[in-house]
Amino acid sequence: MNPLCSRCNLVVYPTEKVNCLDKYWHKGCFSCEVCKMTLNMKNYKGFEKRPYCNARSLRIAFLQMHCP
Repeated sequence: MNPLCSRCNLVVYPTEKVNCLDKYWHKGCFSCEVCKMTLNMKNYKGFEKRPYCNARSLRIAFLQMHCP
């Protein structure tokens, strides 16, 4: 059975699968949590099992999660 995408919860078939951060994604769904830019295995940064595009987006996400 094929896994579900971590972003859209639809079935991910082998030809469109990205396996990263212990999750499965469609290539188009593997995007930054902050700006939604589509990512790949070379340009993503991971934090708390979520993908981000760069240090600025990662910092924004960290501050949103840890500062009231």
